[in-house]
Amino acid sequence: MLSIARLAAVLISLIAFWPPLAFAQATKAGVVTTLEGHVTVTRVTLGPQSLKFKDDVFVDDKVTTGDQSIARMLLGGKAVVTVRERSTLTITEVPGKATIDLQAGKIALAVAKDKMRPGESIEIRAANAVAGIRGTVVVAEVSSASAQAGGAVGPTGTLWVLKGQIEAFLPNQPGNPVLVGALQQFRGGNVTNILPGQMAQILQGLSTGQLPHTQGSDGQAKENGVNAAIALANSFTGVGSVAGNVVPPPPVVMNGAPILPGNTLIKPPPPASPPVTPPLPAMQPPPCDYRDYRHYRHHHDTAVTTTAIKRPGGLPY
Repeated sequence: MLSIARLAAVLISLIAFWPPLAFAQATKAGVVTTLEGHVTVTRVTLGPQSLKFKDDVFVDDKVTTGDQSIARMLLGGKAVVTVRERSTLTITEVPGKATIDLQAGKIALAVAKDKMRPGESIEIRAANAVAGIRGTVVVAEVSSASAQAGGAVGPTGTLWVLKGQIEAFLPNQPGNPVLVGALQQFRGGNVTNILPGQMAQILQGLSTGQLPHTQGSDGQAKENGVNAAIALANSFTGVGSVAGNVVPPPPVVMNGAPILPGNTLIKPPPPASPPVTPPLPAMQPPPCDYRDYRHYRHHHDTAVTTTAIKRPGGLPY
């Protein structure tokens, strides 16, 4: 009986401690640097549980944010991902590439290029939009659309590039990537420009209020990096810093035509110069006939020499 009781105790201990043992062997992907509201994480060996500030995030973790919730995570000291409310993502990793698979909602991803090793990349998958991220600030969203006939259509992914550039493609066309530059968006395989009025909606829900942040080290540096990127966008769009507090963007004066693919501007033609009036030609004396001049001098000299200059009284000198 005693041995059976001991065996039962051992089995109970193994059952109790087996998930943490398996969890301890998982590969760490990052750490939670900011959290607001209710956020859960689902792991391979554990069911959904609350995610807390400074908790570790592991490969194959599924993170889900509830209503009025937001989470920000530092991944590998190289990227910061901000997860908006009602969003779900999974982090996976293979040698040389980490993948953020967004199943629903919206995220912002900022990657520090100087921290990436040669050959390393971070891939983002948002439904039917896929892109490799290096030294870029990107906002990704997965939304559901409905067909005009009323039938449901699968989720659609949209990628907005706020800084840098990405190579994006459709999952069924991996050999046909397209270049998406700053202030451009990728949706359904097409690249278009981000209009000034769109920025408030793109960034809505991605800013946090007065929340605790990590202090010092590279973690705080990346945290500050994504904050600076969002603050930079806020500065010219008028978006408030607290989630849900959106101010309509001010009017934007365009000095040139809208940005074209390749981030080039069509500059307006320079103003026309006033017409230049050519200077009037110098007045030239009329041509003189030498024979007329000689005739004139002959008569003039003759009149002077032949005319007598008389004294008073009528007598010549």
